[in-house]
Amino acid sequence: MPMVENAQLTKVLKDAMKGGKSAIGAKESIAAVKGSKGILVTKSIPAALGAKLREEAKKQSVPVIELTQSSAELARLVGKPYKVSAMALRNVSDTDLKQLVK
Repeated sequence: MPMVENAQLTKVLKDAMKGGKSAIGAKESIAAVKGSKGILVTKSIPAALGAKLREEAKKQSVPVIELTQSSAELARLVGKPYKVSAMALRNVSDTDLKQLVK
C-alpha cells in the first residue's frame, strides 16, 4: 500500500479545497464518486462505509487512495472541526493525483 507524504497530501488538499468542488465525508463521497478523479480514505473509516465507497469507486474506475492518517488528522488537514473519514477529489490535477496514487 503506497504511503502518502503529509506535505504532498497537504498541497493536494489545499488545491482541492480552493476549488470548493470536493465532497467531504464518506456518504458525500459515495454520492460524488462519479465525476471524481480520486477518493481519499482514512484508516478510521467505518468498515461498511469503506466497503461501499471502494465498491462504487471500482464501478466508476476511480482510484481509491488509502491514507495512513486518521479521520481526525484528515479533518485537521482540510480545516474542518469534525472528523473526515473520506473525501472525493474532483478538481485535483492529474500530476497531483499521480503523486498520491504512486
